[in-house]
Amino acid sequence: MYRRLNFVACCVLALGITVACAEPEADQAIFVQRESTTTDPLRSTQLVSPSSTIELSEVDDRTDEPTATTTSETPTHNATTTTLKKRPWTLLAGGDVLLDLTEPEGIDPFTKVEPSLSSADVAIVNLEMAITERGEPYDKEFVFRAPGSAALTLAGAGIDVVSLANNHILDFGSEGLEDTISVLDEVGILRPGAGANNAEAYAPRVLVLDNEIRVAFVSASAIIPGGFSAAAERPGVADAKWAIPRVLAAVRAAASGNDVVVVSVHWGVERATCPSEDQRDLAQQLIEAGANLILGHHPHVLQPIETYDRTVIAYSLGNFAWHPRYGITGDTGVLEIFFNGPTVEGYQFHPHILDYLGGAKPIDSGERHDRIVDIVEGRCEEYNPEPPTTTEGVNDEDIDSTTSTTEG
Repeated sequence: MYRRLNFVACCVLALGITVACAEPEADQAIFVQRESTTTDPLRSTQLVSPSSTIELSEVDDRTDEPTATTTSETPTHNATTTTLKKRPWTLLAGGDVLLDLTEPEGIDPFTKVEPSLSSADVAIVNLEMAITERGEPYDKEFVFRAPGSAALTLAGAGIDVVSLANNHILDFGSEGLEDTISVLDEVGILRPGAGANNAEAYAPRVLVLDNEIRVAFVSASAIIPGGFSAAAERPGVADAKWAIPRVLAAVRAAASGNDVVVVSVHWGVERATCPSEDQRDLAQQLIEAGANLILGHHPHVLQPIETYDRTVIAYSLGNFAWHPRYGITGDTGVLEIFFNGPTVEGYQFHPHILDYLGGAKPIDSGERHDRIVDIVEGRCEEYNPEPPTTTEGVNDEDIDSTTSTTEG
């Protein structure tokens, strides 16, 4: 990984100015396209226990093709494969990260994560807050921020990339976004998905591995509060609600000049354990544009992980570092993707739950573990919440003074 031994001392000085071992290998499960009567190609997946590894086969046995038309703009993946030395490497992905409570207390919520984020070649999460002490709060129920030292906590945990495309990154306006970008740049964390204008927000961010594999990151949000979408002369996020063609163009551009394309998307319905048709439709478009890996967030619960044509789609990775949660919104995990050079070889999901501090800790048995397995493997319907008929009818252990349907 790209770790700088002396970054802590340098970053502490910069922040003052700016903001004043891997687990034993699991048994391999060979990926085979299962027979399905559905016409949706994204629903045809191999479902195995998260404790096992899905290995994508070298031969693509699928029988049904995407319904959308492929054009000449669609890139060919791994155009430089023959010139690149293949080498196994891994990417670890977590869900939503909020450090507004832990950071002021000096608590690191990532210490119990297994495998540790620093053990991977690349680690990525969604940053569901601004890192700032400036700015005026946006006029909405929940606004989140953490002090500048939060960037050190992220970097110290081994996180290389954070997605900024979500509905909280501008909670403290353009000043808050500016501070967030500045402090992330100081500690060397890539931050796709937002910027001072739309060119910066949609631009792929590229990480070059030591074997010269180029990994591009594109992030966008389909959850857009008023004024959050970036414009030519306005700071904001890449918009996957009203500007999907531009997001797809960014993915095509990333695929044309790089070897692996990771797309992070803020989408879906809060607390829904099954992906919506809008999520599935956008995922298919992203795959056709060139995505190798799609990482979703916003629902605050886990959703299924699926595969199609060597692309892995995690529709929602849940709350990864959050306020303490003891029900389904506290079910989470780490997604580990295995690559060989530019090729996705497979994945493994490591179940975790949030502890009393809101940090993820591993779990290997029990009712919550089984629920995580069910949802990730696609048996999500029974865990979908029933919509309340009235506000008085809401009675859930996860709904408290800091949570509502507009929390994330």
